[in-house]
Amino acid sequence: MASLVLLLSACGSTPEIVSADLSEEDQQACEQLVDALPSTLNDLEQVDVEPADALGAAWGDPAIVLTCGVALPEAYDPFSTCDDVNGVGWFAPPDSLEEDAQDEEVTVTAVSYRPLIQLVVPADYRPDGVSAALTDLTDAVKSTLRLEQPCI
Repeated sequence: MASLVLLLSACGSTPEIVSADLSEEDQQACEQLVDALPSTLNDLEQVDVEPADALGAAWGDPAIVLTCGVALPEAYDPFSTCDDVNGVGWFAPPDSLEEDAQDEEVTVTAVSYRPLIQLVVPADYRPDGVSAALTDLTDAVKSTLRLEQPCI
């Protein structure tokens, strides 16, 4: 799978999502996920992304950005811990969870479902906005993606 690049411009700009090459099955699953995503996330309204048919979505300004079809994060390994949010296992790099990192953007990846999705949450919404956003995504993830391994 080719690597995914996510480019976010300054506040007020349209988030750009560049997706990796996916198998037909993963492409279809990502398209179904995008169609099932909530119109609001953490009480933020969905905003336009570039391109309009991207395998992802964004909410708010600065935008919380979801991308479907990503690779496992470099910091993740089979022994990494993840947080279970209503049956969806999410991985955040351990250093992003430290108290002094709460004023920084965080990227979390759903590691229990395939294809993988990631959510980039700006510092403006931390710490409570991360949990709220992950909770809001639960139904869409569980109804469209494949459970491969429960969160441990």
